[in-house]
Amino acid sequence: MPDNLEKNAEKTIGKRMNFCYFYKDVLYGWNERNMSAFSTRELATAFWTGIILVAVGMAIVTNKKARKSFIEVLKCFFGRKIRMLWEIYFLYIGIITFLFSRLPIWESIYLKDIIIWTFFSGLTICINAVAGEADEKYILKVLKDNIRFTMVTELLLSTFTFSFWVELIIIPITTVIVLFDTVAEHKSDAIAVHKLLQDVIAFAGLCVILQTVRVGILEYRELNVINTLVSFFIPIVYLLLVTPLEYAFELYSKYEMLFIQMHFKEPSDKMVQRKRHLKVIKVCGLSVKRIMLFQKQCIPRMYISMPDVEFDLLISHLEDRS
Repeated sequence: MPDNLEKNAEKTIGKRMNFCYFYKDVLYGWNERNMSAFSTRELATAFWTGIILVAVGMAIVTNKKARKSFIEVLKCFFGRKIRMLWEIYFLYIGIITFLFSRLPIWESIYLKDIIIWTFFSGLTICINAVAGEADEKYILKVLKDNIRFTMVTELLLSTFTFSFWVELIIIPITTVIVLFDTVAEHKSDAIAVHKLLQDVIAFAGLCVILQTVRVGILEYRELNVINTLVSFFIPIVYLLLVTPLEYAFELYSKYEMLFIQMHFKEPSDKMVQRKRHLKVIKVCGLSVKRIMLFQKQCIPRMYISMPDVEFDLLISHLEDRS
């Protein structure tokens, strides 16, 4: 009789253990457990991105107007100046990665995080740096937005993910809700809808974080701490190292825009133009703030027949104000 009870107990425990592992395998897809370089969330995102790209590709192939527009966009995207930006940026990232690969902690699995950051976050930041909207506070704003407490939450969400099939369902639903919320936010007659969607997003986000913390507690012993920490710090370190390049792009863009504006209020003599440009560079230096101040205060007061003495006086006033 005791032997039968022990056997029944072992069977019951075995069934429960199997159910627990089945439950975790269905709901959670931890990267290390599946021995995959990509998380289930990244794979699901890649799947939906592929579907969208195929749909866009079919539209371009079948629609002549869309095809012509796409070719024009490609020409702009790979124009001489934009192409130089890509080349400098990717060369810079390549040098950083090469130096990183010489460190003893380097492993090839880090390439995934580097590539994802390079093509999405890093490239977006550098493109925005040359945009007209970027001001003297742009770099500081980027650093504040990317280095914050919520990075701990992002670490949890990226390390402990749901299974591929669950992620495949969550991603489009989340995307649709966020898109509806974005549209409702910019419509005055949809304030109630915007508030409702905000509550839904907050509730859903809280549920996902709680479930993620739960699976993290269950499986933290199996976590490769070194790889996880390195993957966590890769975006931060790369952001800090790329910041000087971002500032250089922004500075170059501001000077180029400034000289274009000056061109309409300068004499046609190239030598005079060059001398004045050098004087402006000497006064403004590496300060985006001074360049923007010159655009606002000095450009409106310039005129084509303006003598050098008056131009020098104008610049001296800028020096006093800055």
